[in-house]
Amino acid sequence: MGQAAQKSPYPASESRFVVGRDTQGRWVVCDQRGLVGGLFSSRDSAVHFAEFESDHAPGAVCCAPDDAILTLAGLSESHRATPRKFARA
Repeated sequence: MGQAAQKSPYPASESRFVVGRDTQGRWVVCDQRGLVGGLFSSRDSAVHFAEFESDHAPGAVCCAPDDAILTLAGLSESHRATPRKFARA
């Protein structure tokens, strides 16, 4: 299962899921629609969940910047930035 962060022509606003870390270092998946999400012990698990929930739609999963802090409600206001897209390698 090899995911790689990759630049994408899709705007960040089209991404349904954002993957990143919370203040305790856990991996978080935030659904832009507010329907699903979760806490995960690994990045691969978080990305797998987000890809499954989005039916593997291109551009549906993106990664928050490394210095961003996520909560289940989304990115904290002080760290809003353009997330990086994920693509299958």
